[in-house]
This record gives sequence, structure tokens and C-alpha cells, in this order.
Amino acid sequence: MSKGRVHVIGAGIVGLATAASLIQRGYEVTILDREGVAAGTSQGNAAAIAWTDVAPLASPGLWKQALKWLADPLGPLTVRPAYALQILPWMVRFLAASRPEKVARSTEALAALNGAALPAWENLWRVSGTHNQVRRDGCLELFDTRASLEKARRGWAEQRDYGIEIEEAGPGRLRDLEPDLSDRVIGGAFVPGWVQMDEPKQLCLSIADWLRGQGVTIYIGEVMQLEPSETGCAVSLKDGKRFKAEHLVIACGAWSKHLAAQLGDRIPLDTERGYNITVAEPGISVKRMIMLPGHGFVLTPLSIGLRVGGAVEFGGLKLPPNWRRVDAMIAKARLFFPKLKTEGGERWMGFRPSIPDSLPVISPASGHGRVYYAFGHAHHGLTESAVTGEMIAAMIGGEKPLVDPAPFRADRF
Repeated sequence: MSKGRVHVIGAGIVGLATAASLIQRGYEVTILDREGVAAGTSQGNAAAIAWTDVAPLASPGLWKQALKWLADPLGPLTVRPAYALQILPWMVRFLAASRPEKVARSTEALAALNGAALPAWENLWRVSGTHNQVRRDGCLELFDTRASLEKARRGWAEQRDYGIEIEEAGPGRLRDLEPDLSDRVIGGAFVPGWVQMDEPKQLCLSIADWLRGQGVTIYIGEVMQLEPSETGCAVSLKDGKRFKAEHLVIACGAWSKHLAAQLGDRIPLDTERGYNITVAEPGISVKRMIMLPGHGFVLTPLSIGLRVGGAVEFGGLKLPPNWRRVDAMIAKARLFFPKLKTEGGERWMGFRPSIPDSLPVISPASGHGRVYYAFGHAHHGLTESAVTGEMIAAMIGGEKPLVDPAPFRADRF
């Protein structure tokens, strides 16, 4: 017997994972999305379950590094001039979130959320039959300056405090693991617990197919208006279609902000635009994910080729892409892998939904008990999607979430 019907806005990985958790608890689910399954950010991510991350982006030391990066318009972090005034309030909040006491609280919350991420994914892989799309080859963090390596050591110590295995390695050991690596690297670390997907879009499509087999309807249409009531929420779409939701989950990433505003919640969400290129025949062998923290991007071997991507650009949802940022990443990647070829590569730009304190919103709407938020995961959307889905499903069912939801509430701002 059904526990009721839940409508989920968003067919990215967070919305799909939320639908999966609800189905397991006996709810009927309809998913609404403006474009379709994994049509947005979920198709272009780095394919990693980064459950070993515990540090928020907002930190006291980041601003020194950020100022250096901002001096380079094609560097790891940039603000498009046309968007500078619009992003200023977000930046002020980010600065406030970088105070030591705020960072300590955010770290504790992020460690708890990511600590529950892998078990939640293990369940989702099992029930959806997608366990064969997972790799467990670990990850390498590589550094080419003494200063960046020393800074990383402090971060590794914090990760070890949370029981995460970090194996520091010298350049010889790193080249044993990745023979095509140049001699530019002076040190780094192997993170054996890191988990990666074969290809993130295919994972989403496979989960969506499983959900359809469980009776889930996926409707393509853009949500324009929400009208909450004591018994649910009316949802009006651009095509004139109207749904009556007993419970509603807003999980549409960067497009969630304006829907939350209709309900009275002013969430300081903005977008960190990320770029990548995926090359079917890169001319090199990369055996596992490579992180280059000092340069702000990664290399990820996928079933469809090698993906080189990352960086952060603040430019909102409307400005056109700046493809020179991809060229800059390629040039830097060749410093580490000189034989890298990118001819025929597919370029992509997507929108990471980011909140200044680096914590997502996983919460009921402030004034509406039948509407829930699941967005703002920034760089950890894939990582935190399964645990977010479990938390939202527990909230809807009146259960205690497996992670304390207080740090992620909508009214914390």
C-alpha cells in the first residue's frame, strides 16, 4: 500500500537518488525536470564519490590563494566582470563563513555528511543494479611546489583525524602508479578509499531506467509557479500542466533558488561554473583520478575517454561560456602529462549550485512542512546525492535522518 505521492523537481543525480530512497520506503514518485535526466550538471561532473573530503571551501587560508588566482583571468578561479556586482553579496557571506569558528562547524557537518555518503551509495548501487558502474582505484593528489605540498599535508592530517587513509608518496612512487606522469611532480598522496563512477551520465540514465521500472513517472516540463497549502503544494508548469503534490522536493540544483524564493526562503545560492573536455583517445594512460589542487582541476579516466575539468568561474546562468578556460586547463595538464592529446574532444560547461558555507540545504521549507529542499551541493553533488535522498525520505516519513540535519536547515542564513 502506497504511503502517498511525492513530486520531485529535478532529474539530476540528487533528484534521482531522492526518488530512489522514497520508492524504497513505499511512496509513489513523479519527477519533473525542465530538460530531462542528467541534462544539466550531473552529466559533466568528475565522476567521483569524494567521501574523503572534510574541509569546506570557505577557509581562512583560501583567500590568499584566491587573490592570486583572481589575478589570472584564465586561472582556477575567476569572476566575469559583467557578474562582479551580482556575486558580491555571495562573496561577503563566503568571507564570513571563512572565520575559524564557522569553518570548524562546517567541517564537522561536512565530515558527517560525507562520512555517510558511501554507505548510502552502496545501498543505491545494490537496489538499482548499478554496482557494475563503480571503480575503486583510489585517487592521486599531485603537487609541483613545496608550498602547495606543505599546505596539503595539513589537510591530510585533518582527514586522518576522521579516520581517512592518506598515503603520502614521493615522485618515484607516484610515477610508478602513473607512468605517463612527467617529472614536474615533487610529491603527493594516494587516497585508496576514493571511489569513481565509469561515466556519470550513464549512471543517471541507468538509475532513471530502474526508477521507471518501479513505477516512477519522469515528466519533462519547466516548473514556473508553486502554491503551497496545508495539504501539499500545487505545481504549475510552463506548458500549462498542473500537478497537485502531497509532498514536494525541490532538487533542481542551480535553478532551485527562485523556487525557494516563491516560498519565502532567501537562499544565498549562486553558481560556480565549471568547464571540462572529454577526449576519447587522449594518447596517454591515466589509471585513476588525478587531482591537481594547486591548479584547481582534475583528470578523470571514464569509460568514454579522459575528462580534464574543474576550475571555478562566477558568471551566473546567462553569460556565454568562455572556452579559453578549457584551453588553459589543457595547457596546464600537459605540464604533467606531456603526451596528452585533445583533438576531437568534447567541451562542456555546467553550473555547480553553491552556498557560501559549503554546506547544502537539506531541509523542509521554512514555512511549509510539506515542501523540502535538496540542493546547493556545489562540488559534492554526486558524492552527497544518495545520503541526501535518504535524509529527505526520512524527513517526509517522520523518521530521524541518519545525519543530523540541523547544519543544513534552510533558515540558517
